[in-house]
Amino acid sequence: MANLFTYEVLKDTNQKAVIKLTANFDGSGDENNAYRIQANTLYGALDSSKANLLSSTSNTGPLSYYGLSISRIGYNIASQQKGYVELYWTGSNTAQSVPIMNMDLCGQYSEEQGMVSIQNNAQNPTGDIGVKTFGMGAIANTAYTLFIELRKDNNMYDRGQLHDPAAFNYGQYGIRP
Repeated sequence: MANLFTYEVLKDTNQKAVIKLTANFDGSGDENNAYRIQANTLYGALDSSKANLLSSTSNTGPLSYYGLSISRIGYNIASQQKGYVELYWTGSNTAQSVPIMNMDLCGQYSEEQGMVSIQNNAQNPTGDIGVKTFGMGAIANTAYTLFIELRKDNNMYDRGQLHDPAAFNYGQYGIRP
């Protein structure tokens, strides 16, 4: 059996996304994937001309950075207490990546616990999120499951402002010119 990795989008709206990541290790090596969550593949991602990246026929290419922040992380790490998982913001090269959180056993981080959302502070960030494991990949039958809730920056994701700007800006109870 080879190492097995899954990526599942549980919810992806114009304001937030909830993503589940899993890994099961067979003892053949650790994971180091800088693009486990790719920001420009999420719903509503805009291209460099501010058109919808995924549906634009005149696609001008992705932005160099997509603003995401993490509002919640839930994790279950089955490492036999011999390893841990690191979640990190991806920079334009690996030396510019910045750790978000190191995780072992079970736990959660959330705004409901009085914590703040985790902003991207990588140098030359891309908006992508990477995963590294330390010590887990060398041990068979270790695994992890991560649930990550991301908040999208509406400068880089379409929240409806492009479909009907008047309704988006004024709303049902807004003052109209």
